[in-house]
Amino acid sequence: MSQSKQYDAYKEFQNTMNTLGRRYELSRVFDDFLSLAICSFHRTNIQSKLMHKDPTNEEFYHSIINKYDQKAIELFPKLLGALQLSVYNEPYSDLLGDYFTEHITRGQNGQFFTPQPICELMSRINASDITQGKRVYDPSCGSGRTLLSFAKHAPDNYFFGNDVSSTCAKMTTLNFFLNGLRGEVAWMNTLSHEWYSAWQVNCQGIGILSVSKENSILYNEKPYTKKQQLHNKEQLTLF
Repeated sequence: MSQSKQYDAYKEFQNTMNTLGRRYELSRVFDDFLSLAICSFHRTNIQSKLMHKDPTNEEFYHSIINKYDQKAIELFPKLLGALQLSVYNEPYSDLLGDYFTEHITRGQNGQFFTPQPICELMSRINASDITQGKRVYDPSCGSGRTLLSFAKHAPDNYFFGNDVSSTCAKMTTLNFFLNGLRGEVAWMNTLSHEWYSAWQVNCQGIGILSVSKENSILYNEKPYTKKQQLHNKEQLTLF
């Protein structure tokens, strides 16, 4: 039954995206949806129950939504509803990554995400001695599905992910939030350490908060190498 409901949620998301894609560029709609959803789950919105709003967040939200007409605007909540239903039916699933690879990139630029069975295998191997309160890090996180698979077995940890693609970083951020994970996601080049932006998720209360370079954990605290991890029990790198 859950697989059937999961399929229905995916089809609802896909059909709504297709409707928007007939009027606007599909890849742009998808990326804008991610940005709008992150804005909607801003920590100030969540913690104040919409009684207060962050001015910078509101300005960014309206700069995106104002590009669409009213009929299109009414479809964005349907996308968010389908995504939330997907997570409700199957926690730690990755509807965003599945849709992204099937309809947006189609494998261009090498953006084929790790198959779910491989993610599951890696998580079972690495999560065997992890309990809680540790850092779990993926330096090339894609949509965050490897971290999600790990969280399925050990959710009470702090999860961190980098990706050079802003779209991927935003997918991971939403996946973290909707599954109740705590941590940070950075849009940055892991190899050159070039930083663009980052979001902290469910830190200091529920919600998503955009953070500056100065306040980014991932930028200021360089991740451990595999060799260094042998002497450090606080972080596990999944790669």
